Amino acid sequence: MTDTSQFRTVLRGYDPAQVEHTVRELHAAAEAARQEAAELSVHVTKLESAHVQLREVVDARDAEIATMAQAGRSAAAPSFADLGDRIGSMLTLADEEAAQIRAKAQEDSDAAKSAASEVCAALTNEAQRYAADTRSKAEADAARLLEDARTKADDILEAAAREASARREEAEAVYERQRAKAAAAAADFETTLATRRDKAAAEFTAQMSQHEASLAAIQERASMLSSDAEAAHADARSEATALLEQARQEAASVVGAAREQAVRIKRDSERELAAATARRDSITAQLTNVRQMLATLGGGTFANPLADLAEPAPASTLVSGSDTEDAGHAADEPETFDAADLDPGHPEDDALTEAGDSEDLSDDLGVDRERATVG
Repeated sequence: MTDTSQFRTVLRGYDPAQVEHTVRELHAAAEAARQEAAELSVHVTKLESAHVQLREVVDARDAEIATMAQAGRSAAAPSFADLGDRIGSMLTLADEEAAQIRAKAQEDSDAAKSAASEVCAALTNEAQRYAADTRSKAEADAARLLEDARTKADDILEAAAREASARREEAEAVYERQRAKAAAAAADFETTLATRRDKAAAEFTAQMSQHEASLAAIQERASMLSSDAEAAHADARSEATALLEQARQEAASVVGAAREQAVRIKRDSERELAAATARRDSITAQLTNVRQMLATLGGGTFANPLADLAEPAPASTLVSGSDTEDAGHAADEPETFDAADLDPGHPEDDALTEAGDSEDLSDDLGVDRERATVG
């Protein structure tokens, strides 16, 4: 099995199984070329061994012929003069024929020796040439296969590097877009919060005089409408609680999404959290002022409406002229409930709701900062 550690792991790239298969094929081709070269080398070795054996046979024949020639030369030439003319001529003729046969055998031996030498030389040259060509071809094929494998591996690595670079740039672009969106959302939140705070303060200031003007009538009717007012207040509180819970859920969703991004941008988030902490402290200080204002207003006007009714109010602050007559007629007639008198959309309720939302958001920011610090 090939070593796949040379290929870096990226998010998206070539199929590792396909790369592994290609590399295995290249290595198998190179191994086959090496085996073929080894087999050809063995064949050349066998041919060389056969050439050596043939050379030994030729040398043995040469030695035998040389021995026979030496023996023929060393033998004394027989004299047939004493045996008669006819027998002498026959023996002379036989000796001549034997000499011719020996000469012919010597020629045949020399020709066979020369042919064998030529065949051996040709076979040797052919075997050496074939072995050299085969070895050169095998080495060239192996080098080509290895070069192709290296080229393909380099191409795969370059493509993987380009893919990784593209993915990294894409991730950085997504990160920058998310960061810009988070910054824009924070700026929008600050702007919206400041606008709502200013609007609530303006409405509260504008309507304070109106509420103070109608405060005497409201206190006079508060004892008769206390139960209805408590029910309406409970409904308003339930509605405010539901709205606050919905806002908390939405804020939790937004904070959850921001928390996922905060893990990767911890350094930047620490600076943003520091700024958010400063904003929270500012909001907390402003909310403290609002609470003090509301506490002052509540302590002076809504702390105990029945206690105010227990003491006679000055004539200038209760009714005058036609208002006294209207109040008398109102005392004779059954009191009716007017929902407009306890409208849950009064500036006091809006200011309280705004203060609660801001306080919850400040608490959420504090919790997020602690979690990010721990993470």
